[in-house]
Amino acid sequence: MIQLTLIGEHGQTVPAECSAYFRITGGAVWTLPGDRPLVRFTGAVWQYQGKPWPGMRFEGACRVMFGVPCDPADVSDLHEAISIQGCTLFADGVQFARYESSREMWRAAFSDTWWHAFRIESPGLRELAARPTLRGDVMPPL
Repeated sequence: MIQLTLIGEHGQTVPAECSAYFRITGGAVWTLPGDRPLVRFTGAVWQYQGKPWPGMRFEGACRVMFGVPCDPADVSDLHEAISIQGCTLFADGVQFARYESSREMWRAAFSDTWWHAFRIESPGLRELAARPTLRGDVMPPL
């Protein structure tokens, strides 16, 4: 499981949600399709429950997955923590990407690669989805 924690201006933290994965689409962080975003970028800060937060952390073993969940275009190495401070995404403390709010897209830190959305997933999530059910059929990918 991955713990989403909001980070305040003076270092205070607030645990927000625990999940096997988080979706990031443009400037919105959410889990289930149809649900409202948990956290949303508002131009200078991230909003959570009506309050501004400069950043957030996704704590616990995780991977960044790009593309469609059932057929990922790319999957990162395993990380212990992913964080977002302002518009910058870090993987284990190393700058990974930057959010460009005017385009509602993320740009890789060291290449000209852009994407609209990605997922932060627990490492066992894909293996769990590929296991056969009791009836013998395979569960569809997430």
